[in-house]
Amino acid sequence: MRKILLVLPIFLILLSSFTVASNLEYFENVIELNSNDADYTMTFLFVDSPEGTLNYILPFKISNFETSANFRNYTCEADKKDWGTLIFCDFSSATDEGRALSIRFTRKNSVKKIEKVFHYETGIKTPEDVPRMITKVILDKGFILIPEPQTPTTLVPFTPKDGSEGSDGRRIFVIWERDNISKGEGLDISITYERTSPITQDNTIFLVLGVSILVVLLILGLKFKKEPPNNEDIERILKKDERKVMKIIKESGGACKQREIVRESDFSKAKVSRLIKDLEERGLIKVEKTGRTNKVYLSNNTSSI
Repeated sequence: MRKILLVLPIFLILLSSFTVASNLEYFENVIELNSNDADYTMTFLFVDSPEGTLNYILPFKISNFETSANFRNYTCEADKKDWGTLIFCDFSSATDEGRALSIRFTRKNSVKKIEKVFHYETGIKTPEDVPRMITKVILDKGFILIPEPQTPTTLVPFTPKDGSEGSDGRRIFVIWERDNISKGEGLDISITYERTSPITQDNTIFLVLGVSILVVLLILGLKFKKEPPNNEDIERILKKDERKVMKIIKESGGACKQREIVRESDFSKAKVSRLIKDLEERGLIKVEKTGRTNKVYLSNNTSSI
């Protein structure tokens, strides 16, 4: 049994290989994590249009396998084995000049839950010498990396430490970049994350209370919104002489000439002009110039006084 375990890793590396006429120029792995599964997208960019076949070994079982490429007439299959999955692609009949192949699959129930945090680890190996390899892990919405521990512990946000943390405004991600990677080599990564603080029952109570207060304030604001003064209010704020002028205008059908107010009130022209000006500025009357005199009207708010 021990001999089998020692031989298996060597066998996997030898099996995970190209028999294609084109070498790799770029190898990218994007892993999207939620609370249970890991969704992979592996992108192979060849130096030239690929020919021949590709064998790629995954030491775990997968589901939801699918591929896409910018060339046609190729086949890719995922063969389940006792030790994991063998991905086999045949490019011998491929047409067009495309060079990119993407392989997508899901590794179900691969995320470990440790108390209140989630942990994922995996190894990414290149099946061929490659000048550039990128690995990117993206957390689902609602998850964040755990903070750096204050004391030594086995759980840290991510390893290797040279990863670059970032965000697209909705999701957190970590990127590792490697250059000039030899066949069978790559990157062993781990990432530990947690949910963002959910709304607890206590928070919900405060939220509902806050919304209720806002609604009450809105209703009160509409109720006590500034409205035109009623007749009693107008009467109360008018002085005796102003009430007399207003009465004359009303008894004249709501409009009269300014000289008529002078005649009916026994006030001087100057005093009437001053009273008219004050009432107009307060919006109680309107004044219209007609020839050498003014015509005075009650405003809409005071026409029923």
